[in-house]
Amino acid sequence: MKEGWERAVPPMQLDITQIHDIISPVFPGKKVATAERIGTGLSNTNYKIRLEGSAEPYVLRLFRKGREIAEKELAIIRRVRQTVPVADYIYADMSCGVFDKPWAIMEWKEGGLLRDVMRDGSEQDLVAAAASAGRTLANIHKHTFTESGFFNGDMEVQDPMRMDGERFLAFIEQSLFQDLCGQWLGEELAQSVWSFSQTYSHLLSEIEDTPMLVHSDYNGLNILMRHGPEGCEVSAVLDWEDAFSWNRYVDIANMLRYEPDGSVFEKNFVRAYREEGAVLYDHWKILSKLEDLVALCDMLTHSSLATPNRMHDLQRLIAGTVQVTKG
Repeated sequence: MKEGWERAVPPMQLDITQIHDIISPVFPGKKVATAERIGTGLSNTNYKIRLEGSAEPYVLRLFRKGREIAEKELAIIRRVRQTVPVADYIYADMSCGVFDKPWAIMEWKEGGLLRDVMRDGSEQDLVAAAASAGRTLANIHKHTFTESGFFNGDMEVQDPMRMDGERFLAFIEQSLFQDLCGQWLGEELAQSVWSFSQTYSHLLSEIEDTPMLVHSDYNGLNILMRHGPEGCEVSAVLDWEDAFSWNRYVDIANMLRYEPDGSVFEKNFVRAYREEGAVLYDHWKILSKLEDLVALCDMLTHSSLATPNRMHDLQRLIAGTVQVTKG
């Protein structure tokens, strides 16, 4: 699950003095006792901080991509926090006055990564975690919109668009035969992707779902788990910076990207998602793979020889995607 992927941009490195200067408006008179860079994310930078005389930790989040992305994430968390477990914002500074990037203080959520449960957990924990992740995703998808597209800082769709079969094929054709994606795949695999896309693209035009909130990075690296009354359950869904209004299959694909077809996790994740009231089309697996091809090809286009681990993983994932022809 993105094991060993290289970061395109190094994380921001701050010492305790710099962190203290940044957060002093939030905690006047308090000194930072410890600060530890945390997380597996490949974009923003997060520090777990503790203040002198306080046992409660906090998270300092530094946004690499700028103000609008930070404002969007804040707006999303405010919208979903009553129905979806999230790490809430305590304070946010978008001015870039104290620090040259937007930053926020967020509550600390206890728990371990879903990735670790998927990789090392018992079957009992795996079943419970899959079901909890499925229910949580269904609740995310209950937040709907009138249009599909990308959000501005106010969580409004700026330029409505829809990924129908025609738009999908145009994107894949561009990726394979003009962009670097095709070069990194090689001619044989690129032709397999093109054939798969032509065969199944029409299914995207048949989707009639209402556009909904899509996390777009809903996977084991962005979900914290804890042990609750019903076993392993979601503690918080993290990193909403790439969320947008789209169809449900983006998130289904992202969660199951590394899962073998028909795995214990897949079965319990999908079962719980449906039991929460979500509806999947008969060809949901193919629809998910089509949506995932867009993401995978885009990421491969933006890979380079300087990111070999990322490139090799994406090549393998794309090859596996076009072999799936059932569901």
